[in-house]
Amino acid sequence: MKLIAVCTGAVAPLMFRTASGELKTVTSGIKKQVVSDVQNPAPVPVGKLGLTGDEQCDLTVHGGLDKAVYMMPAQHYEFWNAQRLAKGLEANLPWGFLGENLVVEGLSEDQVKLGDEIRIGEVLMRVTQPRQPCYKFAIRMGYGAAPKQMVQAGNCGWYLSVIETGEIAAGEPLIHTPSSHPKSVLDQFRFLTRKGQMDLL
Repeated sequence: MKLIAVCTGAVAPLMFRTASGELKTVTSGIKKQVVSDVQNPAPVPVGKLGLTGDEQCDLTVHGGLDKAVYMMPAQHYEFWNAQRLAKGLEANLPWGFLGENLVVEGLSEDQVKLGDEIRIGEVLMRVTQPRQPCYKFAIRMGYGAAPKQMVQAGNCGWYLSVIETGEIAAGEPLIHTPSSHPKSVLDQFRFLTRKGQMDLL
């Protein structure tokens, strides 16, 4: 298990076209950029409200103490690259494109439970909940079916609260300490998106 990229981003405009062809803009913090990777493992400070240099736009769904950091398994990029390629879109997506702060190897939604603790270097974090997709994710991905595909595939990633602050850098190993909670991140995601699951039948 290893941290392979750290990503942050400022709130920025997202442009999209409506069904009628009208060009509109919304603001979002989904545009993340790599600030630490294995080739350049720069240390990044992590506080109780997340990574230095990172911003969230709508604090009702992202950010705050319980959703300070968003972690994504690296293997999901293969899935999203394939979906975009099938639609004729650019498919070599950079880390952070999905809006995540931390890209990791060796963990997945069915392995991680709510309440699990994850230590990376000085920083100790606790898993709080899965990410749920919204219309801004569809805009970022470039096609409207992306949220339903996340619901169907279950490749949502998870939010973490920060228990112990400090610095993290790409390349550092992860120490995963399971909790006694009965639900995995995937279980909780399936529960929270159960209406969407029915819509897929």
